[in-house]
Amino acid sequence: MAAVYTVFTSPNHAPIPNHLPTLIVTPHGQPSNVLYSYLHTNYNTENYLLTPSPQGDLCVAKLFPAPKPAARKPGAGASSDPGHGGGGAGAPPPVRCEASRNLKWYITNTGVLTPIYKLTLPSPDAPDLPLFQISKPNPNAGYWSLFYFAYAGHQIPPKRIEFGKIQKNPPGPGGGGTRISITGKTPEEKAVWQTLGEGNEDAVEWVVLCAALNLLDDEILKAAGPAMGVPPPVAAPGPAPVRVASPAAPPPGRAPVGLRDPGPVPMRPPPGRHAPSPGPPGPGGYPRVHPHAPTPPGHHAPHPHAPHPHAHGPPPPGSQYGPPRSNSAPYPPNGGGYPRGGGPPPPPNGYPRGAPPPNAGYPAGGPGRRI
Repeated sequence: MAAVYTVFTSPNHAPIPNHLPTLIVTPHGQPSNVLYSYLHTNYNTENYLLTPSPQGDLCVAKLFPAPKPAARKPGAGASSDPGHGGGGAGAPPPVRCEASRNLKWYITNTGVLTPIYKLTLPSPDAPDLPLFQISKPNPNAGYWSLFYFAYAGHQIPPKRIEFGKIQKNPPGPGGGGTRISITGKTPEEKAVWQTLGEGNEDAVEWVVLCAALNLLDDEILKAAGPAMGVPPPVAAPGPAPVRVASPAAPPPGRAPVGLRDPGPVPMRPPPGRHAPSPGPPGPGGYPRVHPHAPTPPGHHAPHPHAPHPHAHGPPPPGSQYGPPRSNSAPYPPNGGGYPRGGGPPPPPNGYPRGAPPPNAGYPAGGPGRRI
């Protein structure tokens, strides 16, 4: 049984940034008859083979390629062998594939100078079972060969059986695209359809098409550069930018503060009143209080003749205006000072403060005479 397909870029799917284009698979010579669509998602790490149906597109197979690293250096892959096997250290990771009927397989690129794709079925208790391979007959060949190795015995070399090709169609009307052909001329070539057992010919078609589409993805990435399949870098969180506010004019009614603070700003008088002049400083450097100046709320004006609380030196540490009063001693009226209209209370015996009374501890004759 022979089958020939052509792969085009889908004209009905808009390109997605950092994703490969959607491909469509048609019968050769029938570009309007879409058999499958190959959709790339999640930065080309989850790809779907869809087939149209009256209910919509149905997924028949899924491919999970590993994220594409930077371009590989020549010789970085593992060496290949004519039989089946996997890549060694440094080889790209295999592409995991799934399909209906619980079908699972892997596509591994084991080539060194040119790609060699090996398809295997996983086996839990034995080495993976080889299906077939895709590679170029030589590095300068213009097509890819689909083949498998038939083993006849332990000491008999395996026979290489080519059953298909992948190549570009010539440009022109009705041409273009990439052609995938499964020849099926000899019994050995036709035997590839029974690889998965009787009645699973459609599953063999999925396996062959997924391998060819994965190869085309790698060729597109090679031509476009590895950055096409790499997601955009995520910016690392950094410190928040410091915004320096431009100097603005101070609001009305508030004095600006320069580099040298001029000190407390005098209070503005209420509207309709004029601030009284402080007058010349009094004794001790404290300003005189105008007798008719308005008293701030919550304060009591001291008596004009009352001594200043700080006139005899600063208060001791830990107190505001002197030693604390006892609980039994009441505070003077008017919040401090002396009663209005008078000075300090007269001393005992009617003598002024600072002068001792007569005959208070001195002998007769005065303090300066000796007897």
